[in-house]
Amino acid sequence: MDTIRRIKTASGHLKAVERMVDEDKYCADVLLQLQAVISSLEKISNIILENHLETCMRSAILRGEDEEIIRELKTFMKYKRG
Repeated sequence: MDTIRRIKTASGHLKAVERMVDEDKYCADVLLQLQAVISSLEKISNIILENHLETCMRSAILRGEDEEIIRELKTFMKYKRG
């Protein structure tokens, strides 16, 4: 699954950040590596959200669970960056 591969990649990048901080590497290099982690996690989040919308939310729509859907979408919007 592509999502699992992406999670493992992000985890590897995060471990690299931890190692860099532990080794007192140049701050700019640490920040660049950290930005790669953040970007990876945002991509993963988007993939999972898209899947959720196409599966779980679609089923909820068909069941007529409008209030639950709206509440859930508001929660997603609250935590979504940019």
